[in-house]
Amino acid sequence: MLKYEKMVLLSDMDGTLLDTNGEISPMNRQAINDFVSQGGRFGVATGRSPLNAKPYLHGVVINIPCIFYNGCALYDFADEKFLELYKLPGEKLTSYLKSSMSEFENVIIHVYSIDTNYIITPETSIDEDTVSNHQPYELCKLDDLADEEWIKILCSGKKEDLLAMENKLKEFGLQEEINWVFSSDKYLEFLPLHATKGSMLSRLRDMVGAEYKIYAVGDYYNDMEMLAAADVGIATANAPVGVKEAADVITVSNNESAVADVIYNTIAE
Repeated sequence: MLKYEKMVLLSDMDGTLLDTNGEISPMNRQAINDFVSQGGRFGVATGRSPLNAKPYLHGVVINIPCIFYNGCALYDFADEKFLELYKLPGEKLTSYLKSSMSEFENVIIHVYSIDTNYIITPETSIDEDTVSNHQPYELCKLDDLADEEWIKILCSGKKEDLLAMENKLKEFGLQEEINWVFSSDKYLEFLPLHATKGSMLSRLRDMVGAEYKIYAVGDYYNDMEMLAAADVGIATANAPVGVKEAADVITVSNNESAVADVIYNTIAE
């Protein structure tokens, strides 16, 4: 029997697999290759879309369906197709977004469809440092998206503005219509109801079978349901205290090749 047979490792990307420069360390790449060559199944669980994530994963062996859009989708890289895909009620969110754009002019709002990240914030308000991480994107007006299928909405800005936008959901009666999560101090994401990394991990477990032991590693609050749903939930050293308290294991930081540490010092034990 191979060393990592019947084992799955799912890793968050930003703040976990990627270092603060947005790169995967040589040590992480080697460890993933070792894990897969010894029978393991490796994939990512990220807020990114498949199209946005793919350039960052060049050279990384992925041999299991991956979780995207923070739990809105399960995607098979091998067959280049979605196995599961949840969608937002775009029509119900339109009035909320129009009001929010007027009130929070400095918040950059992205609307993700299956193929494209649409930025509906006026170009004069866009911070290129923020959108550089969300390529490719297309500028458009909110009204132009009436016929698109919305997967998730990403709002980028100051924490106080994002908290106000979260509170504003009550004004439009959306609390029972969608799910939402902070994926970093500057990102608030609106997702389809019940869509989380944890719920999609459970769907993945159904696909691979109960005989697989699932390890999951992440660094932020949007990872907590995934850590809870895994057989072993692992938080990076750079994670907030609340995320660490919810984890079974604490590994090193994302700048210290956290995924390699998980493979060699947690899974291998």
